[in-house]
Amino acid sequence: MNVWPVARLATTSEIGIPHVVPIVFVVEATVLYSPIDGKLKRGTPLKRLSNVVENSRVSLLLDDYLDDWQRLWWVRLDGKAKVYVPDAIKASDIEKQLLQKYPQYEDRTLLPHDIQYLRIAWHQGAAWAQSGDPEDMIQRAIKLLGKGRRGGSSQGG
Repeated sequence: MNVWPVARLATTSEIGIPHVVPIVFVVEATVLYSPIDGKLKRGTPLKRLSNVVENSRVSLLLDDYLDDWQRLWWVRLDGKAKVYVPDAIKASDIEKQLLQKYPQYEDRTLLPHDIQYLRIAWHQGAAWAQSGDPEDMIQRAIKLLGKGRRGGSSQGG
């Protein structure tokens, strides 16, 4: 299973109004897929979707909070997002990955067959670590993003 069950997605509107939400996701190489699933949502259309249509630039934050503050660190991945409706073969592949990572999706009402995704192509962003080398944190995070997935790599760049 991936180290991070959730990431924080930051989007901005066309006029620069920020919006941050937690998302679930799966990874293939330098692309993340986040389903627009059947969980209850506030507002339609979703602000993250309308923001991505207006401004495709996004940031993802992955972090590890520990009581031992000497081990705190975070990684930010910057990229471009789009609203994505995969073909049947790709949809099946993404669905298998989501079911492997999130058993909650066994409830088919949460993962309908005509689902949309945010497709986020990311490149290396920034990192901070209380101790150690932040660049090592980026590389460790990139490597760990792909863990728990059969096939595919998880290299950033």
